[in-house]
Amino acid sequence: MPPKDWQIWLDTQISPIIAKWMGEYTGLNVKSSYILSMDSMSDLDIYQKAKEAGNVIIISKDADFSELIIRLGAPPKLINLKIGNCSNQMLWELIKPRINDIIALLASTEITIVDLES
Repeated sequence: MPPKDWQIWLDTQISPIIAKWMGEYTGLNVKSSYILSMDSMSDLDIYQKAKEAGNVIIISKDADFSELIIRLGAPPKLINLKIGNCSNQMLWELIKPRINDIIALLASTEITIVDLES
């Protein structure tokens, strides 16, 4: 079970409905970039806000976050979705079976990036 002291932030290209479903499923604080008012911010600005916040895992399809974390370090940590365009329901069905284990892994180890592929 994922630790409750971590926040999950979903990047702009992931629908806020996924944040709702993920929060209900995991019991964690999951927020979309729209709720965080970060939908028009640069990736670097989002990275810096997440770094300041501490225990944040970003979920994104954007390769820029991997590059930022590799170059500037963690936190934040990252779930890098390598899943093509699909419906919100299909995306959630691909994420759901693995999300708790991936969050627990990132929260409890030195691993900073996990790629999730379809």
